[in-house]
Amino acid sequence: MLRELLRALANGANNERRSALLALSTLALGLLSTSCNTTGVGFEYERAVARFVLESENSGTIVTMPVSEVRIQVNPTAILTEFDLESVAVAEVELGQCLQFTLNRRASRTFYQASANNQGRRMILIVNGQPVGLQRIERPVADGIFYVFVEIPDADLPELAKNLRGTSIEIQNKISG
Repeated sequence: MLRELLRALANGANNERRSALLALSTLALGLLSTSCNTTGVGFEYERAVARFVLESENSGTIVTMPVSEVRIQVNPTAILTEFDLESVAVAEVELGQCLQFTLNRRASRTFYQASANNQGRRMILIVNGQPVGLQRIERPVADGIFYVFVEIPDADLPELAKNLRGTSIEIQNKISG
């Protein structure tokens, strides 16, 4: 349709028709450019799919942390995913900067039970298939907020948090319609 409008303009349609076609083509181009640049989230981000897996004792998959090269045997079934995240932010705690994850209500209840049953085990954050951070579960998490230390430079934490947040929002928006 756009191609036909532009062709008519180029072939010298009369002035009234040319003005109408120009207005329509401008509108069409505006709609196309808007839909291409809009993420539906309100900010630009790179896709970062989060999965949280638990350390396992007897069987599972071995993951290796990128900097410390710590090898951890994990259950490959995620206990939390990007569908469960309400927000992701950078937080400053006693040990330094980390990511703060806030779960939605449903995931909060589920994670409370999982954290109560898995105290002492490590939870590993996997982003786009790569392990990037971990946190030992020291107590049941009742409020749906937990912290994960990641093995990337502190300067890169805001970008990772934004990417995780954007991906989570986009996927949740698609599911909710």
